[in-house]
Amino acid sequence: MAKRERGGVISGLLTVFGLLVLAAIIGGMYLARNIHVQTTARANGDNVSIDVPGGHFSIQANEKMDPAAIGAPVYPGARKKGNGGGGASFQWSSSDGKDEKAAGFAVSEMITDDSPSKVLAWYKTQLPNWVVVVEDGKVTRFEMKEGGHKRLVAIKEDRDGTHIVVASVGEPASN
Repeated sequence: MAKRERGGVISGLLTVFGLLVLAAIIGGMYLARNIHVQTTARANGDNVSIDVPGGHFSIQANEKMDPAAIGAPVYPGARKKGNGGGGASFQWSSSDGKDEKAAGFAVSEMITDDSPSKVLAWYKTQLPNWVVVVEDGKVTRFEMKEGGHKRLVAIKEDRDGTHIVVASVGEPASN
């Protein structure tokens, strides 16, 4: 009788495993037939558009970000570091049109030969209402939360100069 019970348990496990594999195959076929991905190359980034049974998701990349577009003042004489930064916006629209969500982010890094104290003093005059946060005495950050988005300016000294990072997170129009 013990042999019969062991055979029944193994048979039951194999049946459950087979059903899971069959469900995965059917689900994969459904998704392959109903999800459509399209990419479009642009001069400053790529767009990806994904249509799924529940709606539409799109991503717009921006690889060449103008620091002034982020919504924080650009330090005079600062130059872009590397490609200067980038951003992306994400949008979701449900099939029935009742649900739409959007978010975006942008970041730009600049560098200057001026001292961190000079850069900090300039930003304090430009951003008097922003919250100032000092992390470990190494990085000073200005932050502004407004509505559905947040902007920040971070200042840090490094071997090659003073680095200034400007970033924005929130609605795509704010980036």
